[in-house]
Amino acid sequence: MMQADAGASMVRALAFVPIDFSRHPVVSFYTLFTAEFVHSGPMHLIGNLIFLVAFGRSIENLVGPPVFAAAFIGLGALSFLGSWLIGPASPVPIVGASGALSFLMGAYTIVFPRAKLRVIPFFRVPYLRAWQFATAWIALQIWSAVEVGELASGVAYATHLAGFVIGLVAGAAWKEFALDTDRLIAELSDEVSS
Repeated sequence: MMQADAGASMVRALAFVPIDFSRHPVVSFYTLFTAEFVHSGPMHLIGNLIFLVAFGRSIENLVGPPVFAAAFIGLGALSFLGSWLIGPASPVPIVGASGALSFLMGAYTIVFPRAKLRVIPFFRVPYLRAWQFATAWIALQIWSAVEVGELASGVAYATHLAGFVIGLVAGAAWKEFALDTDRLIAELSDEVSS
C-alpha cells in the first residue's frame, strides 16, 4: 500500500497538471518535460513505442539524432499546452509521450505525405498513405474529444491535436527552409513503415 502511494506521488510530481501550471507556471514548467517520460501503464508505453518506430525513424534519418531528440522533447512538451488551453483549471494529471508522437506524425505527414504506412504493424495488410492515416487519426481524435471528452476517457485529446498541429508547422518550416535534397525525400517517401 505504501509503495502504491509513493508511485502515485511520484506520478503526481512528474505529470503535467493544468491547474498547477495555471497557478504557478514557472514552478511547474519542468512538468512539460517530465510528463513525457511517465506513462500510465505498459499498454500506453507500447502504443507510444509503435508510433515512435512508425514515424520517428524517417524523421530522425532526415534531421539527425541531435535535432530529432531536441525537437521530440522540446516541441513535444509544448503539446501539453493544448490540454491546458481547453481546461486550465483541470486537476487531472497528464502523462505520456503521445503529444510528442503526434508532433512526429504531423511533421511526417508534411514531409512524407505519400509514404506508405501499414494499418496494423508487423502484419501483411493493406497500407495507407501518410496523409490518409493522419486524416483518419485526426478525425478519430476530434470525434472522441467531442463525444467522449478528456475527463471521461482519461485521454488527452487536446494534447494529441496540439502536438499534431505543432508537427505540421515544424514539418512545413523544415521542408521550406532546411531541405535541399528532393532525392532524399523521394527515397524516404516510398518506404513502408511498419
